[in-house]
Amino acid sequence: MNPKQTRINEIVTRMNELEIELRTADANRIVQIQEEVRNFKAEKDRLRSELEAEARAAFNGGTPVVPQNPEERDEVIANMSKRQKICLLVGKYSRGKKLTDVEKRTLGTALTTTATTYVAATESVDGVNNAGVLISTKLILELLKEEGKLSPILADINFLAISGLVDFPFRKSRTKANAKAEGAEGTDNQMEWGKLSLVKGYLQTIIPVTDEVRALTDFDFGEYVINAILQDINEDWVEDLIYGAGSGDHIKGLTIGATAAVAGGYTAVTDALIKGIKACKGKYRRGAKIYAAQDVADEVLFAVDDNGNFKYPVFNNTTGISSIGPIRLEVDENLHEGDFVIGNVNKWFKVNGLIPLRVETNRITRKGVTEYIASEYCASAPFVGAFIHGTKKA
Repeated sequence: MNPKQTRINEIVTRMNELEIELRTADANRIVQIQEEVRNFKAEKDRLRSELEAEARAAFNGGTPVVPQNPEERDEVIANMSKRQKICLLVGKYSRGKKLTDVEKRTLGTALTTTATTYVAATESVDGVNNAGVLISTKLILELLKEEGKLSPILADINFLAISGLVDFPFRKSRTKANAKAEGAEGTDNQMEWGKLSLVKGYLQTIIPVTDEVRALTDFDFGEYVINAILQDINEDWVEDLIYGAGSGDHIKGLTIGATAAVAGGYTAVTDALIKGIKACKGKYRRGAKIYAAQDVADEVLFAVDDNGNFKYPVFNNTTGISSIGPIRLEVDENLHEGDFVIGNVNKWFKVNGLIPLRVETNRITRKGVTEYIASEYCASAPFVGAFIHGTKKA
């Protein structure tokens, strides 16, 4: 136990003793007891303030010290950030440890739906699934957003979480409003409905962990696993969501079936971007962005005219090219070199998480390595004609 907490407990015990003594003390002793109580109370308040300051300093350093005393654990865990709670949770569950009652109360069920024992459902009792550590994908994406590490395309994808939804109904067309004479009966509007079939597949990342890393504290080990998940999601998953083949149990990316900005590829990037914008028409133009690979954005920014002068201001320009005409441009490092995508990702690219992000383990004993597999089963597909894909000619 923390020495300061030990001293606080001693003070509380002594103050209780003085309170009992106060009932039978004479006038002189009452004055002495009251003075002692004031001194003890001042010392107790000072020690508690120091403990709180130490806890805040630990949080700011990224490695909170979780005390063993249940009351102290309750307070420290309750004041952890969202990321720190997830790290502690993953660190414990990934090594087969159970949460204490204090941790269950403070961590709550918002971060996990994990249970170690499967319970079948009955007419009167809900069942309980046991499936490793389950973390809301939205929660992980919020962490990346908070830390400014989220890919622009991933940031704009609207992840649904509707169990079993793989066919997305949408209205293709409808009859227009009709004029009618006063008092006459009007005609009903007719609507034509279409169906966007999403392609199911796994997004997965594997994190090999040596026994040396597993020897870390629960919090530090959980932080190691979460950091690896965050990095891989932002790199590997986004590439799959962009370029997914849509075959062989693989999700369908937003460039699959997209309209080519320039048939056969382009050589002049600015011309290709302009052609791509013009090809993005009607309702698909509304809210659209240009997502460009780093080299594409650089080629536009550092373009020179026939006299060798920069076409655009490049000195003291901290924002680069922010738009082409009215269409906002953002650099996505997960796009292949020479590629760009134009479209409204939030509205016209559907991604539905069928199973939440989960962390499972696979022990390779002969190597002294434990693999932590983070995966999500989801379904995705873009609307036909909603996206323009440009690729530089080889």
